[in-house]
Amino acid sequence: MLIISRVCAEFKNHAGKVVYRVSPGDLGLIREAPETIREDVLFNLLVSDGSLEAVESVNRRKVLENDPMLGTDADGKNAGAAAAAATKAEGKRKPAKDDPGTDSGKQ
Repeated sequence: MLIISRVCAEFKNHAGKVVYRVSPGDLGLIREAPETIREDVLFNLLVSDGSLEAVESVNRRKVLENDPMLGTDADGKNAGAAAAAATKAEGKRKPAKDDPGTDSGKQ
C-alpha cells in the first residue's frame, strides 16, 4: 500500500512489534507500507485526522507526487478530512441546559 504521511508515527502489529515507521525524512513523500499497518488503531486515527493518506489510485498518486501538500491546511493535515471530523464532532455535541443557544420553550 502506498501512503503519504504528514506526521511521524510508528505502526505496530497485535503483538506490539513495530512493523512500519514514518521518520522525519519520510514526511510528505509517497512510501510503500505494509498492509498490516491498517490493523493499528493509530492508522485509522491519523487517516481520519488527515495526517496520513493511503494513496488508493494512480491519479491521486500522480497529483501527490507533483504537490504532496495539496489539500492540506496550515498544520499540514488534509483539510477535507479535518473539516469532516470537526463537523462530525460538532454534530455529537449536546448543548447544556443553560446554553443561551438552546430553545427551552420558556420566555
